Formats: sequence, C-alpha cells, structure tokens
Amino acid sequence: MNNNELNADRREFLTKGAVLAAAGTLAISASSTTHAAESVAMTAAAATEAPKAVSGYITEPKNIKDVLSNARKIMDTCAACDVAGAGRCNGKGPCGETVPGMGGKRQSFVRNIEAFEGMSLNMRTVHTITHPNTEIELLGVKLSLPILTGITGGLTYNMGAANKLAFDGEVMTEEKYARGIIEGAANAGSLGWAADGIGDPLETYKRRMSVVSEFKGRAVAQIKPRTQPEIFERLDIVQAAGAPFFAIDVDSAGRAARALPGKTVEPKDLKKLKEIVNYAKIPFIAKGIMTVDEALMCAEAGCGAIIVSNHGGRVLSSTPATMHVLPAIVKAVRDRGYKLPILVDGGVRDGGDVLKALACGAQAVLVGRPMLRASLGGGVKGVEMQFKRFHTELVSSMVLTGVADVNKVDPAVLVQQV
Repeated sequence: MNNNELNADRREFLTKGAVLAAAGTLAISASSTTHAAESVAMTAAAATEAPKAVSGYITEPKNIKDVLSNARKIMDTCAACDVAGAGRCNGKGPCGETVPGMGGKRQSFVRNIEAFEGMSLNMRTVHTITHPNTEIELLGVKLSLPILTGITGGLTYNMGAANKLAFDGEVMTEEKYARGIIEGAANAGSLGWAADGIGDPLETYKRRMSVVSEFKGRAVAQIKPRTQPEIFERLDIVQAAGAPFFAIDVDSAGRAARALPGKTVEPKDLKKLKEIVNYAKIPFIAKGIMTVDEALMCAEAGCGAIIVSNHGGRVLSSTPATMHVLPAIVKAVRDRGYKLPILVDGGVRDGGDVLKALACGAQAVLVGRPMLRASLGGGVKGVEMQFKRFHTELVSSMVLTGVADVNKVDPAVLVQQV
C-alpha cells in the first residue's frame, strides 16, 4: 500500500469514525431502557432485511492477500491492512486514532505490537537442525503447533459484517464465522475458539456451541465473566458439546459498571475462581492475567492454565504489553512449583513472534486479528492458509536460530540487551 492509498484510506476511516463517534455519543445520552428497546428493534429490522450484496469479491481466494481483500470489503471498522506485511495489523494504519477493528485503547494495543518488534533473535546456522518439532500437548490435547486462534466473537456487529453476503455468496453470521475459525483450526491440527458475547442470549450461545459439538475434542469455548449461575448454565452447554477445556476472559469485567439487565459481567475473586474450578468437569483457563499476584491466585484456585492478556489492548488504556509482563509471571509461577501452562496473546503477527513468546516461557500463543480476518475473508480455507503461514514462519525461525523443539526453547535465543 503506497502513501497516497494509505492517506485516502485514512481519510475514509476517519470520516466513518466521526459518524460512529457521533452515534455513540447519542446512544450514551439515552436511557438504558431506551437503548435496550432500540437494540431489539434494530435486530428485528435486520432480520427482515434482504442480505446486502458486496461487489468485488475474489470468490476463490488463493492466498492471504486475496483473503485480506475479501475481508476488507465485508468489514466497516477494519481496513485489513497490509501496510506492514500481509495481515500485519500494527495499530498505525488508516483506522486513525482508534484501535483497528473492534475499537478500544490504541496505546495498549500498539504496545503489544511494539513489544514484539523490539525483541531480536540470535541467528544461529552452524548446526544440524533441519526439521524442528512444532508439536505440543495442551491440557491433554495434541496440537501440531503452539498456536490457537484468539478468542473473538461478535464479528457481525463489531466489524460491520452483519447481514452481508460473504465472498462465497452466503450470509455472514456468527455461526458461519465460528465455523471458519473452528474447522480451519482443526484442519491445521490446532484448536479454534467459539466465543461468548456479553449481549448474546442463551439461544445464540447454544447455536455457537452446536458448531463446537461437531468437532468434539477439537474445538474449545469461552464464557464471559457473568454471574456464577449464568457461567454454570453455559458451562453445562460447553461440556455437553465435548470441548476439552474452556476459558473465561476475566478481562471483560470492565463492562460491569454499565451492564444492562441480562448482560451482567463482574470481576472474579479467589473464592469465585475456586467455585468455577470445583463446578467444572473440564480444565478452566483464566484469560486476562497481567500481574504476578493474580497469576498466583489462579494457580492457587486450581485453574488449568492462564492466558496473559490485556484483551488485545481494547479495554484499558496504558496497560503494559503482554510480553512485558510475561517473563515475571512465568518466573513467579514456576518458582512456586506450579506446572499449569501459561499462554499469551496480543500482537502476535508471525512465526518469529511465536518463537519469542516461547523463549519468554509461554507454552503457546493465541492469534486474534489475523485469524478473524482470515475467517471473514476466506472461511475455513482462509484460516487454514493463515495457520500454514504461521507454521512455515515458525519452522524457518527455529531453523535460523538453532531451536530443535518448541517445547524446549532456550531464552538465549533472544538477544540480551546490555
């Protein structure tokens, strides 16, 4: 993308942003009751409207560039940039002063990206490693590579894809998006997440879990940090669908103060974490851990794993990058003898980033925006392409740094700054 194109895209997105901001201001000034009624009316209206056709699709995408082209056309709030390489969203594209895609806190998002960009790998090529091992086992599930999809949902209303025809001529729905993520990941030997949205009624969640149930043992699910009874109700559905483990993104608790009836989320203390662990029949992963003390609380509660995450930099401005806090969390947890896997997300954009995270002590990473655009722009095949790209880059990075096994990455692979 040249500078003229970038500036044109920037002007277009800033104009859209101004319209969205004005709409958001009006919505905030309205009462919660009025807002809820309007949402119901809008949903009902959308259901009766004919799906919107989108022109210019590549109906049979052959590569990531084709997939991004399709994604760019179906989304209203993300330019699916390739300003820093195909799919390398860096928070500095034509989205202007807001985080790409779903909105949020730009500074925290950009820090995630810059943390990876600021790390260097030691190149080593005097060795005999040609076919490094990329397989791992996570909570009893064997994966072909240490990468899972990010926990993303609400793509129809967050990305402006609702009631639009996708590249294959089918209407884009949350279930269609979830299938692209889950089936694409399964075909790549990994796991994809079905997500819970704060405003999603139980029936909507059940429909997403029906996709999970088709891939028993090869698809996982997330639940918002709702009230305990609501979590248990959804957890029963997740377990019946055959998910090997589940996650709760406790970093969604920031909406607690402005939640509408039926959309309650809340922080979780040690007591509530233990209640969830004790109720669950499958491992519980706590996502959104950014401090040593909370990582240790999760370990004490019996969580199956934790995900170091600042919610993609979308919920709180001025948080550190996830990679800046990961090493201290790993050290504290391991020094106290806890063996639970530690995963990380936020800003992972290529296989070299994956290797950097492993060198800092993570067992695996979650990749969000690249995968969500892959599903929107290429469906199952698009997600497979994205996984293949990451795998190829990871293997190349391992060969070029002398790493034989993703389960045994020496921190010395990273250049130690003096």
